[in-house]
Amino acid sequence: MKTALKTFLVIIITSSLFQAQELKLPSNPLKGRIVFEEKGCIVCHSLNGYGGKIGPDLSRQKYYGSFLQLGSVIWNHIPSMNRKFRELKMERPQFSESEMLDLVDFIYFLRFLGEPGSVANGQKLLSAKGCKSCHKIAGKGGSLAPDFTVLNKYSSPMYLAQALWNHGPLMQKKLAELKITVPQFSGKEISDITAYIRQATLSSAEFRLSPGNPSKGKFIFQQKSCGKCHGVTFGEEKMGPNLSKLNLNSSVTEIAGQMWNHSPRMIKYMKDNSISYPIFKENEMVDVISYIYFLGFEDKPGNRRFGENVYIEKGCSSCHESGGKGVGPDLSSSSHLKSGVQILQRMWNHASKMEDLLLIQNDEWPTLTLDEMSNLYAYLKSKNK
Repeated sequence: MKTALKTFLVIIITSSLFQAQELKLPSNPLKGRIVFEEKGCIVCHSLNGYGGKIGPDLSRQKYYGSFLQLGSVIWNHIPSMNRKFRELKMERPQFSESEMLDLVDFIYFLRFLGEPGSVANGQKLLSAKGCKSCHKIAGKGGSLAPDFTVLNKYSSPMYLAQALWNHGPLMQKKLAELKITVPQFSGKEISDITAYIRQATLSSAEFRLSPGNPSKGKFIFQQKSCGKCHGVTFGEEKMGPNLSKLNLNSSVTEIAGQMWNHSPRMIKYMKDNSISYPIFKENEMVDVISYIYFLGFEDKPGNRRFGENVYIEKGCSSCHESGGKGVGPDLSSSSHLKSGVQILQRMWNHASKMEDLLLIQNDEWPTLTLDEMSNLYAYLKSKNK
């Protein structure tokens, strides 16, 4: 009885101290490209060489981190961005809540899209990975599996990855019979192989998949019973790894490669436990992977007590006094600070006024680390239930 009571108290205390940033999954992460261009971000930042040269090319200097970490990066760079707006005589953009969410989703998603493959490297990999033991291409190779040269359509890297996964049990059984090691993939290898197959095929028709729908991917993840083995929320432990804990700083094809690398163990486990092997069709696999990828955008819970210290030490409390007595609004009673994106949107929109006030007071701009931002969010959310 005492043990149960202690456990109950720990749960109650923990839930009151920590607040996680709830993950809102997008249906189209590329939608933020419109916001990126319309709000003038492209004047300073480029995408694959298209756009301004003042800031980094965001498709090459890719973002790695969580939602609130991105929020802290944006916040810390506000003074330098404001100076650039003044130099260029640009109107500083304001964002609605939905626009801010679309924008940060887009920035986070850029890494997921990956980069073009290398034809030369793909040609070498087909031999090195043992693919030509069964598949023929350009007149050379085995005849146990389809000839890559005469494919009816040349396809995207993810189409190849999905076909590879779907045929996994049969392929791996055949490889075992031939005493051939199951190939492992890393980095851009799947993209490289696809680039070579695309060049070598005789087909002129192309088959592509959409970049991924994380919201739909969550449904498919549940439908395919992936959740039987994998947890996706904080503290959820199952037989397989908790996918929210994985550091998936990778493109869609790299993540697909990691899935394939672990497929022999998964296939065996499913067979031993009478679990149906999931088959993906159309856009399902890329949707599921985009969902798994966006789990990395969710922040670990922050500590509201530490957040209160941040609120005081960073000077927030001096302007945002309770009862509306400060220069800024009373944040303890605001109805617009119930999510991470609401906080980030309002921090950005009001940053110019805050910077002007700090300059008058001869105070420095308060920078925030990820932990500070996370704890501050937990504190503000606890005050705005």
